[in-house]
Amino acid sequence: MEDITTKKKILFTAIVLNMIIVISQIIFGILSHSIALITDAVHNFQDVLSLIIAYIAAIFFAKKPTERMTFGYLRAEAMAGFINSAFLVGAIVLLIVMGIERLLYPQPVESLTVIIVGAIAFVVNSISAFLLGFHHNHEDEHGHAHDEDLNIKAAYLHLLSDALISLGVVIGGIFMYFFSIYWLDPALSIIFSLYILKETIPVLKKTFNILMEAAPSEINTATIKKLILNFPEVIDVHDIHVWALSSKDLYLTGHIVVDEKYLEKADSIIKNIEKKLREKGINHITLQPETKNFKCENVY
Repeated sequence: MEDITTKKKILFTAIVLNMIIVISQIIFGILSHSIALITDAVHNFQDVLSLIIAYIAAIFFAKKPTERMTFGYLRAEAMAGFINSAFLVGAIVLLIVMGIERLLYPQPVESLTVIIVGAIAFVVNSISAFLLGFHHNHEDEHGHAHDEDLNIKAAYLHLLSDALISLGVVIGGIFMYFFSIYWLDPALSIIFSLYILKETIPVLKKTFNILMEAAPSEINTATIKKLILNFPEVIDVHDIHVWALSSKDLYLTGHIVVDEKYLEKADSIIKNIEKKLREKGINHITLQPETKNFKCENVY
């Protein structure tokens, strides 16, 4: 529990620091007429959202299922990710439109403000990334890493990429300050926007599939059926359903048809099948054994 508390404190600190940067970049981006600074604010906000998701994961990791919430709160991660990603896609499209308009009609940019605010964002993102990276590596060294640490690692990588984008804003500001190349500001905004869009679309797609209970892209149901049918005791398999409740929790339910002479060994057969399925990353498995003469009403 102490480990979870430490993670929550580090994540909360990173969220507060980056939220201050986001608000500052938006305000000074508007005042300095810099779309690149506003785009960096959006990317910073994307990282704030990834930190919030990691924070939610750290909180709900300790929560147990209840009589009403029998699956616990595992889907909260996907819900937050989908809403956040959908919002970001809309914001990025708007920024690209603004960037194109600014390219056609360039405006002077207060470059010194861009340099100062961008440099502060770079420092804050670097510090936040260091805090998360240090904690993650410290756990690895002591052998205390858990599944939710992957959320910490993802947030750490997001912050590193954001630090690099902030550095790009600073470099662009320096060029504008010394050479008055004001078209560089919207050009950087469009480049950053396309990068953020490339990073956001897969998250939007993955979280949408989780919410729709689709089979994860890394799981091929035909391959799963073939794997089960490779067991000589299994005659047939049907009603296979594979879905994810979170990025780490994969579920499978299905019916396996066995010869009557193997029915007494059903428990052993199922355990062997489960072992193979877990090698595929499926960690919650429910298989119902039945004979050829058993009539099952298919819901789908």
